[in-house]
Amino acid sequence: MRRLALLLVLCALALPASSRAAACSPLNCAPSQFALAHGTMLAVRGDAYKPLRVIDLRSGRTLWRLPPGVVTGDVLVHADGDLVTWFDAARGPRIGDAILQQHARYSLVGTSQDAQTAVLARTQHGSTTFALVTRTDQRLVRLAGREWQFDALNGRYLYLIRTLEYGYQVRLYDLATDTLRRQPLKDPHESALIQGIPFARASSPDGRYLFTLYVGSNGNAMVHELDTAAGSAHCVDLPGDGDFNAAITWALVPDANGGTLWAVSVGYGRVVAVDVAAHAVRSRYSFQRATWTSNAGVAALAPDGEHIAVTDAQHTWFVNLADGRVRRGPSHVAIALGFSPDDRRLWVVGERSRVSALPVRWAR
Repeated sequence: MRRLALLLVLCALALPASSRAAACSPLNCAPSQFALAHGTMLAVRGDAYKPLRVIDLRSGRTLWRLPPGVVTGDVLVHADGDLVTWFDAARGPRIGDAILQQHARYSLVGTSQDAQTAVLARTQHGSTTFALVTRTDQRLVRLAGREWQFDALNGRYLYLIRTLEYGYQVRLYDLATDTLRRQPLKDPHESALIQGIPFARASSPDGRYLFTLYVGSNGNAMVHELDTAAGSAHCVDLPGDGDFNAAITWALVPDANGGTLWAVSVGYGRVVAVDVAAHAVRSRYSFQRATWTSNAGVAALAPDGEHIAVTDAQHTWFVNLADGRVRRGPSHVAIALGFSPDDRRLWVVGERSRVSALPVRWAR
């Protein structure tokens, strides 16, 4: 992993205020869109603290709205004071709730990878406490210090971010033995200290892998690949350097079976296939891009699994994954994208949250 320079002045221009601690939590690095019900629905929100809008990708019609919270798979978890509520985002109804059995104020910070456990946190003067809450059980994990943030939870493994003066570490807490692993979780060939600006995160469809995009002020970018089932981590460098504005356009899209992570940058004009099992770039392609805007990239995988649509919030592109060819689509304000199940239309959430259909233009 090339060393990513930490420049928080630039970070403040690109990240929400909630990300002051520079870690990429499920809330401050959450995506603005989620595919639900095997890709037949699109859930959209302005940020993690706004209500969730669910759109039918067959018709473009809004189906329902849900309260703010953490989205994992087809489940949304919402917290209101001591009440934690689970919603089926793909069908709309509440599916369960629990009352936090603690006489203190906690904040929702994430869920387990299967969405069955809500994770809440409370930071005090000299300690941080995490409450792991299911619909039938609760457990507390207390750590000394205020520098801890939640990252992920899968089975016995609780993953935490520890913020240090010049970066941060990924730490593993073993719930089975109730111990914090002594050594930070790291790529075997890299430093345990992560430096850079966390911009986005995505999860494999089965929840096993968690991918975090880190961008350096010098335009370098890398993907931190966390295997939440095995308790291991690797770093994968992405091509391009020298242009921070181009680097923030990287969009991450896992494929349907979780074996490949696609990364597309309209700023650098790159399409990259990351082999998840090998923790390495399998292939990369370049494409010509004329006009583009320095915004965080948003992308959607087509139902056929062979094409991606990507936007910089003002323009659209269509990527043929077989050979990396890219075709320019219409210019259109877009905060979210989703293909119709028949691959014939690209639904775009644009100005004033209006939903419209764009013609699909595959690159040939």
